[in-house]
Amino acid sequence: MVDKKILSLRIVMDDEMETKFYEIKKELGLSSNAEVVRFLVNRFYKELVKKGGLAAVLLSNFANLVSTDWNIVESLGVFPIFG
Repeated sequence: MVDKKILSLRIVMDDEMETKFYEIKKELGLSSNAEVVRFLVNRFYKELVKKGGLAAVLLSNFANLVSTDWNIVESLGVFPIFG
């Protein structure tokens, strides 16, 4: 039998974050906030495993946010280990 543990969360959100949360909840058709959190944790965890860890996911997401004109090779020069 699997032991279940309780993780209690209390999250304070600004209006924009709350709107996003409820849009996700509605889109997923979920009825409780806990179900939304469970879904998001499981989805992100699967992405972590698939892409090889947190660093890979964060770098991928960061690269998607920056401009297409942005040159990562030039930008890496600002970090001592790459310069």
